[in-house]
Amino acid sequence: MPLLTIRHKRHFYEPRLPYAVFLDGLYAGMLGKDGQLRLDAPAGSYSLKVQAGGRLPIGKSGRSIDLSLSSTRQVTLSRTADTVVEFHDRERLWNILFDIDLAVWVVSWFVTMPPLYKILSDAFFAVWLLRLLLIRKRYYKMSVS
Repeated sequence: MPLLTIRHKRHFYEPRLPYAVFLDGLYAGMLGKDGQLRLDAPAGSYSLKVQAGGRLPIGKSGRSIDLSLSSTRQVTLSRTADTVVEFHDRERLWNILFDIDLAVWVVSWFVTMPPLYKILSDAFFAVWLLRLLLIRKRYYKMSVS
């Protein structure tokens, strides 16, 4: 059977999150501490989904909010060659800008900032959060080799 390897290409500043891997909608496993998962799977075409996070329950009614970040890609496994799928966060620039804004926000606890900073910071946070909500089902960029 061919071997399917899923790797997280992580930058040094990214936290190690637990990533769940699904093949054709069925749970296949979690990425290990080394940031990869190896699976034996029969040759064929699969829908591969990588997901971080999950559902947050709201009260006792059984309702929940989906807070997961994920991406799905069609992967074809051949009978002879092993397949490697690497994924990484496609929002690198946005995250760097958000981290800078977060650091300035902490500084603002000790130093009085101009009122314009508060307006710009809140607007940036709202745009960042809206963008995150809009792309959360295609958050990671995946490449197959």
